[in-house]
Amino acid sequence: MKTILLSTLLLATQLDAKPLKVFILAGQSNMEGHAKIETFDYIGDDPATAPLLKQMRASDGKPTICDHTWISYYTGKYDGSANGEGTGKVTAGFGARDDATKSNGKIGPEFTFGLTMDAALKEPVLIIKTAWGGRSLNTEFRPPSAGPYELNEYQKKLYYGPPGHGVPKDMDLWLAEKKKETGRFYRYMVEHVKRVLADPKRVCPAYDATQGYEIAGFVWLQGFNDMVDSHTYPDRGKPGRFAVYSDLLAKFIRDVRKDLSAPKMPFVIGVMGVGGLKANPETVAFREAMTAPSLLPEFKGNVVAVPTAPFWSEELGAIDDKRAQVRQMGHYLNSKHKDYANADGHMTEEEKRAYLKQYEAKLISPAEEALWKRGASNAGYHYLGCAKTFALMGRAFAEANLALLNPHQASVAPAELREGEMAGYLFAPTERVPEEFNAGFSLYAAAWPLVATYPGHKFQTGLCGTWMHPQYEEGKKPEGKCYTDIEGGLGWWRDTHFPTTTPKFIMGGVGPNFSFIANGPGYGAGTWEKPRGQYGVAQLSPWLLFPLDGLNLKQGTRGELFGYGYLPLPLTDPKSTTAGKNVPTGNQCWTLFLNTGNFKGPAAFFTPFFWSQSKLDHPEWAEMLLDTRPAGPNKPIQMETQHVPAVLAKDAGGREFARVAPTAFPIGKDGTSTVLHRLTAYQKAALWNDVEKWFSGGAPADGTIKPEASVVHPFRSGGGSNWSIYPPGTKREEKVPLAWNAFATSFAPNPNTFAYKWDSQLTRSSGGLVILPEYYALGTNANGKKPQWNVLPPKEVPTEMGLTGHQFTTPAEKPQEPRTTPEDATSCWKKPGPVAGPFKARLGDGSVVTYYWYRFADQPAMLNADLSDAEREQVQARVEKLHRAWTKDRNYLTPPDFGTLADIDPALILTPPKGLEIGYVPIATRQELEK
Repeated sequence: MKTILLSTLLLATQLDAKPLKVFILAGQSNMEGHAKIETFDYIGDDPATAPLLKQMRASDGKPTICDHTWISYYTGKYDGSANGEGTGKVTAGFGARDDATKSNGKIGPEFTFGLTMDAALKEPVLIIKTAWGGRSLNTEFRPPSAGPYELNEYQKKLYYGPPGHGVPKDMDLWLAEKKKETGRFYRYMVEHVKRVLADPKRVCPAYDATQGYEIAGFVWLQGFNDMVDSHTYPDRGKPGRFAVYSDLLAKFIRDVRKDLSAPKMPFVIGVMGVGGLKANPETVAFREAMTAPSLLPEFKGNVVAVPTAPFWSEELGAIDDKRAQVRQMGHYLNSKHKDYANADGHMTEEEKRAYLKQYEAKLISPAEEALWKRGASNAGYHYLGCAKTFALMGRAFAEANLALLNPHQASVAPAELREGEMAGYLFAPTERVPEEFNAGFSLYAAAWPLVATYPGHKFQTGLCGTWMHPQYEEGKKPEGKCYTDIEGGLGWWRDTHFPTTTPKFIMGGVGPNFSFIANGPGYGAGTWEKPRGQYGVAQLSPWLLFPLDGLNLKQGTRGELFGYGYLPLPLTDPKSTTAGKNVPTGNQCWTLFLNTGNFKGPAAFFTPFFWSQSKLDHPEWAEMLLDTRPAGPNKPIQMETQHVPAVLAKDAGGREFARVAPTAFPIGKDGTSTVLHRLTAYQKAALWNDVEKWFSGGAPADGTIKPEASVVHPFRSGGGSNWSIYPPGTKREEKVPLAWNAFATSFAPNPNTFAYKWDSQLTRSSGGLVILPEYYALGTNANGKKPQWNVLPPKEVPTEMGLTGHQFTTPAEKPQEPRTTPEDATSCWKKPGPVAGPFKARLGDGSVVTYYWYRFADQPAMLNADLSDAEREQVQARVEKLHRAWTKDRNYLTPPDFGTLADIDPALILTPPKGLEIGYVPIATRQELEK
């Protein structure tokens, strides 16, 4: 009886035994990990990561040793045996090794990956890590289904020369050797994993053969060699350059699942973060290529891409840039140069060392050198060898893997995360100014990437700006609804065809009740068959090209000030009739003035007919729109956010939690964020009066906007936010605000400036940006009467819900169609048509703009402005005066009191062709992604 009972208990225990969870980590040098234990202290310098350091250190100050997570790490020369393998419980020391079997005190992502798994999974865990530095996915890690390595056409031309030159014998031998090595490290990786899994107990003593194992995840951190390979991935700067990598990585995922008999194995792609959030466009393009496989339908829900750029240390990166300059100078001094050479043309070694020491001392301060030694232990290839970076990566990879794995103990599965969004307004309070300052406005708005990853075309958000409405006399407002204004500015819009995380600028003219919308030359509402604004803006500057998708800023703009404003110019004369009807049209040509780092002055203007055309159906609006009315000077100043992605979840007790996609503001050296500066209102005497006299035969106007006819609105402290988090479709009255004041305080550092202070315990800084809190718990406000989303520190977020593992990525969307203009030979675009072109401008957003030069009066907007030939010629003469006298390289708007001006995309700054300098303008006719 006892024997039967014992057998029954043993059988029950075996049936309850969970399979050993096995996680595979693979890649090149960054997966090896070059961060020394000596750099751990740097993690504690940042309040946001100090709790992580506590997890990494035991009470005795030594690196934590996992309770039930073991590792087999293979690196170095592979011979198919245990040579080159290190094993044991996960702790520090399983990073890169000089001797493959000997720890040298370094870590890679495996350390905090193991710590996270140790805490989340109360059961034995096995990590198998294989990593070899300097390996390419195209060659050494090449997956079997990609076939043998072959030279592409670019390489053939590069290596073999023009046709007829013959094929060098040694090149054929080189290629044969390359083919033989193709996929070698892919095979080593698979062979080692299989060798470990043939006897898991050898590495993981807690393993019981009766329980079996499951491959619960695979983390891939590789890519540097491919990213810098200009031979395999040529055509630098062209979109799609790295498409081959995307295809290879998708094949890699399929093959490794097949070879390990794990068809749905969760797969985490560690997206290269070298360069951080300020990385160049090439690096960003490679990151997108790494992310691309995770967006394929077949990988939905089982492959995720984890960005690691946010974990790059910007302060260490800045020092490393200086160290790179020192290294570059060392190379330079090895060559002959009269400034540094002795009599025989070279510096002695002693002279070179002395000069370099002096050169380095000028570049790098003792404090910077001390910071470097505290935080970094290797060059930038390995994320500066910074333990903080590797710790954050390892944790992020583990959380992403857990979210894909959906552990059975999770109270809310990651699949049950609900879609949400964050939206609302931020308010900037200003003092009122006298109503006679009613001839336009200007301001300086900070331009920056609000989100780290473009979230798709649901994303619509304006940065700080305003709405300029007509000014009406008391008791003389239009009867009924007549909403009209100029409300353009910096931001992102759902109809943007070629978006990036850098904002664009649109003019945003709104005809009554949105009947017409004009955003720039050739860009507005409606269709070309039924235009509702495409012809509402005329190009004025001969030095600035205005694309059909909005005005591009230089990519990477990060908090610089973009100066713009609207002042009326009398470019046309008033008309008593409009389109043949007895309805008047005024002569106020509201003109966009810019003040940027590389362009200053008038750029484009709304034609008066853009406003007055709506009077044809509503004659009661005569004299009521912006073609005739002055502009109200006391305008609302706000930041309108319509959609930032979020996810919502409930814990087992029904408590609501939310996570918002990482959202940022620019931050200065003083830790504050300037968002608005010099909001100014004008009288007509500021510019209009002098220009009117000039056009009537008087003295030329120099274009300077008179400060004595302007007034700057004083900013004051206060303002606020109604940013809310909610599921799509929530009624306005049901939206719950987040606790903005818990981490943000608005203030006016001086009367001309509006800014924010941040709670350093709840926010974090990175790369010139402050990252706002991501996690929230639903609670109540301070008085306990109204619901409110309260900030939740990351360490307090229940990991089992999957919020921490969720990745906000760019969704897969259909490629945007080109923006085009009519091609009909009889259209206003062709008749009378351009005088020069086509020309092409390649922009930082990956698009190409085709443009032509038109005589100003013959551009399509002027042909659709309800002007006779004689009236257009009159405007032509006036514009030629402007082109001669008002250049792009001097101030019109009063410059800002401080800070740096943002640049427009340099490709949009033009020099007119010879003979077309005066009276001609560039007009965009097509914009498309570069093929």
